[in-house]
Amino acid sequence: QTDRGGDPTKKGNYVPANALDIYYEEYGSGVPLVLVHGGCLNLNSWSPYIPTFARHFRVLALDSRGHGRTKNPAGAMSYRLLADDTAAFIKALGLQRPLVCGYSDGGQIALEMGMNYPGLARAYVVGGATYRWSDEYYAFFKAFGIDAPGCFDPERAERNLPDFVKLARDNDLFQGEGYWKTLVRNSSFMWLQPLDYSVEDLRKIIEPTLL
Repeated sequence: QTDRGGDPTKKGNYVPANALDIYYEEYGSGVPLVLVHGGCLNLNSWSPYIPTFARHFRVLALDSRGHGRTKNPAGAMSYRLLADDTAAFIKALGLQRPLVCGYSDGGQIALEMGMNYPGLARAYVVGGATYRWSDEYYAFFKAFGIDAPGCFDPERAERNLPDFVKLARDNDLFQGEGYWKTLVRNSSFMWLQPLDYSVEDLRKIIEPTLL
């Protein structure tokens, strides 16, 4: 399927992978570069950077499970699951050792890919990720209205972090009015699951990785 959205330079498609129809857009040519966006965003968050990337790479920007145009039939969310989705996406398109760049949740997904899929990527760029959640991290989500996994107060989110809510609402354009609340609630299980990666876990990443 194709959704060009009125932009003649945009190539939007769906590919079946890991029991999902993953939406992605493709630009440029050359070595493949897979872009994995942050939590509650979608591939549109890469728009300011894609023209530059596309001068050097074959850029494939995807909507992760439950984000943008990609549905999440089961509702489940975890970094390992989204890493499995992205690995399946790469395999479904027959990409040969692409570069993978992820930011925030996308960075956590890239770390999980590196630890669990050795040899899949050529290299990783990981931004806004960590090996262990901090007290400041938990305080952010408390302010955002998340008191526990699955317990979300959208009014507190709109009051305390309206800019982030505005970004999350962008998903409503593709999945229905008010969907952003479902997305945040589902994501909260992933966001509040302790990471605690060990040195041994991180040593499993054998590809060149820029943090």
